[in-house]
Amino acid sequence: MSIEVIKVIKEAEEKAEAIKKDAAAQARQVITNANAQAQDILDEARKTAESHRSEVLSKAESEGQLLYDGIINDAAKECDKILTNASDNMDSAASIILERIVKTSDNS
Repeated sequence: MSIEVIKVIKEAEEKAEAIKKDAAAQARQVITNANAQAQDILDEARKTAESHRSEVLSKAESEGQLLYDGIINDAAKECDKILTNASDNMDSAASIILERIVKTSDNS
C-alpha cells in the first residue's frame, strides 16, 4: 500500500469520527430539547388541570349550597307547619279544658 492511500484512509476515518461526534452532539441536543418541551407540556397540563379542578370544585360548591338552601327552606316550612298545627291543637286543648271546667262548675 502506498503512503498516499494510507493518508486517504486515515483522513476518511478521522472524518467519520468527526461526523459520529457531531451526530452524537446533535442527538444529545435533540434529547435536551425534547425533554424541555416535554416539561413545558407537563407544566401546561398541570396548570390546565388545576384550573379545571378549581372550576369543577367551585361549581360543585355552588350546587351544594343551592341544595343546602333548598333543604333548609323545606325544613323551615315544615317547622312552621308543625308550629301552626301545634298552635291549633293548643287552642282545641284549651277549649276542651275550659268545657270540662265549666261542666265541673255547673255540677257543683
